[in-house]
Amino acid sequence: MRNHWVRTGLLALTCALLGRAALAGPRATAGEKAAPQKKIASAPSPSKGRVFHTPEPPGEAKLGDVWVSPKDGGEMVYVPAGEFLMGSAENDEDAQSDEKPQFRAYLQAYWIDKCEVTVAQYRRFCRATGRKMPVAPPWGWRDNDPVVKATWYDALAYAQWAGERLPTEAEWEKAARGTDGRTYPWGSMWDAGKCANRASSPGGVKPVGRYPSGASPYGARDMAGNVGEWCEDWYKERAYQRYATGDLTPPASGSAFVLRGGTWFDDDPRSFRCADRYSLPDYLFGSTGIRCVRGPA
Repeated sequence: MRNHWVRTGLLALTCALLGRAALAGPRATAGEKAAPQKKIASAPSPSKGRVFHTPEPPGEAKLGDVWVSPKDGGEMVYVPAGEFLMGSAENDEDAQSDEKPQFRAYLQAYWIDKCEVTVAQYRRFCRATGRKMPVAPPWGWRDNDPVVKATWYDALAYAQWAGERLPTEAEWEKAARGTDGRTYPWGSMWDAGKCANRASSPGGVKPVGRYPSGASPYGARDMAGNVGEWCEDWYKERAYQRYATGDLTPPASGSAFVLRGGTWFDDDPRSFRCADRYSLPDYLFGSTGIRCVRGPA
């Protein structure tokens, strides 16, 4: 079975090839409570909903609705309140121990970026705040690509500037897999043609949203590939064991932050599963990006 630290070693190798920088700065905390367990229905596929160009997200929304942020111009998709299956079953041979057990959790409604934050959006943030762009990756800066080499603190600063925040692990996982515990955003079977990975994108990232057939049940794209996405939470190997008892409050401290989602240089299907979780200790990679949330709605 693939080991968490083996993957971290692979990320370190990528870091050596693409460059690195130290992290520094403060962080915030957030949390929710898990709900009593009961049968969960599969999330319906989002139909074409309404598109809102308003200063704030609408007070009443439904699956398929999109809100366009006036700050960075990004589209956010709506994730309704309710339960979902989080984590992996004990008998899942593809799962690592840090993503077990599988349990039911309840989240309030929220909005999540439809796509990863782009180079153009991040450049707008840098111009507005005086922050510097990261060192460009080997393929250069292209406006519609996801911004890369973003540290957790870069991601946090961007989210705060946009009037948003980084997702908790629970929010990220629900937005990726819906309510039925599916393995990948699109279903139960691996399909390399539905996300950016080493086979489909060997030279680097793809423009955001390039794989609409790989979208999650809520319409979020690229959650299984392209770049890993920072979550708000500190990484703790046994966090899911506590979450399964009913307490979804993220860890209050740690030595590394959580990243979720497979990347363009991954080729192991297990790395693209919605429940897969990993961390980075103190480096900046050519495969780390940003996705923000707004809410609870």
